[in-house]
Amino acid sequence: MSSNAKTIHQHKIDIVNVGKMMYDRRFIIAGDGNLSVRLDDDTILATPTALCKGMLSPDQIVKLDLTGNVLDSEYKPSSEIKMHLAAYNTRPDVRAVVHAHPPISTGFAVAGIPLDQLILAEMVVNFGAIPLAPYYSPSTEELAESVAEKVKCHDAVLMANHGVMTIGPDLYTTYHRLEMVEQFATISLVAHLLGKMQTFSPEQLRDLYAIREKSGVGAQNPYHTKCPFPGKQTANGQNIHNISEKIAPNSSPDIESLVDVITRVVISALR
Repeated sequence: MSSNAKTIHQHKIDIVNVGKMMYDRRFIIAGDGNLSVRLDDDTILATPTALCKGMLSPDQIVKLDLTGNVLDSEYKPSSEIKMHLAAYNTRPDVRAVVHAHPPISTGFAVAGIPLDQLILAEMVVNFGAIPLAPYYSPSTEELAESVAEKVKCHDAVLMANHGVMTIGPDLYTTYHRLEMVEQFATISLVAHLLGKMQTFSPEQLRDLYAIREKSGVGAQNPYHTKCPFPGKQTANGQNIHNISEKIAPNSSPDIESLVDVITRVVISALR
């Protein structure tokens, strides 16, 4: 069954199920995070404010319009629904939005480091890069506008000192993108702690870009085709960020501390 053929109740069940997966993976805790789905009539289903998104029932999902007016619920959406609405209004192809606080990728956001290191083939093909939106206070128009500017060209965004937002053509794809962001952040951190980052050559990046085009990730999406691809315009790879300089320019941890950090990161990722 296609997403367009689903009933409103089925979409609500999807939101409940994905919220539980996010909670079980510890991408959110307590009342953190929010999820939304855009319906064919341009109304929105969204999670309610303050409640744990891992313990929701379908009747708690809020229906609202694209300006944020609640249509049929006793519950209220999160005040951060502004980010969702900004994404929907920026890109008509977006049918779902997820906002969460996965610990490793959110750690990159807190450190002010975008996930744009060109070191993993799958991430280059699927995302190109994951930018960092500057910090604005939660629930503000400034934050919504900042994130909307990033999603013009990207399907995932880190928000400085805040968290991660992903978008997609349906809720499950959007959630899977969140999983990929956290996985990439974990791999990036472990590679840094191991002391070696092997970046792609310009020729390898061109090959990955060709794969991205053939896969339809870029070629069939008018929003992606208008956007620069990381590494595509530079012949010598000078646009590749040096994550080691950003994360810990003056530190040299002892080997026991290094092993302890890597072990905890890997165990956390496998839970």
